[in-house]
Amino acid sequence: MKRVLLLTALCGLAVSCTTTRPTPSHQPADETEYYVKASPLEELNRRILPDPIGGLGHSNDAQLSVTDIRLTAKYTVLYMTFDHSRGQYGSSSSTQISIDPKAQLVSLDGKETFAFVKAEGIRQTPDHIDVQAGDKAKFVLYFERLKPGIDEFALFECKDSPGLTCWNVTDMHVDNPAAQ
Repeated sequence: MKRVLLLTALCGLAVSCTTTRPTPSHQPADETEYYVKASPLEELNRRILPDPIGGLGHSNDAQLSVTDIRLTAKYTVLYMTFDHSRGQYGSSSSTQISIDPKAQLVSLDGKETFAFVKAEGIRQTPDHIDVQAGDKAKFVLYFERLKPGIDEFALFECKDSPGLTCWNVTDMHVDNPAAQ
C-alpha cells in the first residue's frame, strides 16, 4: 500500500512540474511555422515564437506571412504564404485571394514609396485564385527596388473594409546599406 501511495505521489508531482515552454531545440518545418506544440492541449497552450529569420514583419491578416525578403538589382522581392488553415476564418470553406496592383512598399518615415511591378503564383485584382480549406498558397511579389539606405519598410495594399481584408505588413527589414 505504501508503494502505491508513494508511486501515486511521485506521478502527481511529475505531472505538476511539467513545463509548457517550447523546447529551445525546436526547428520549424518551414519558414512559415511560428508555433510549436507546448502540450497535448495545443489549442489552449499556443505560444508564439519570435520571427525565426528576423525582419519579416507583422501582417494584419493572421493567414498571411512573409517568408523571405530579397533585393535584386531591379526589384525588392517578397516571398509570401497564405495559409487558409490559420487565422480568424478557420478552414471550413474556400476563399479567394489576389493582390491589388496599386499595392506599394512604404519607407519607415513614409516619405518614399515603391510601386508593385509583378507577381508570380497569384493573380492581380480583380482576378483571383481560390484557396481551399486547409491549403496554403505560396507566391512572390515584385516591387521597385528600395533605394540604398532604406532598410525598414511596410507593404500597404489598401484600407480594410467590410468583407475585404487588405494585406498590410509592417516592420519588415532587409540589409540595404546606403550608397557610398
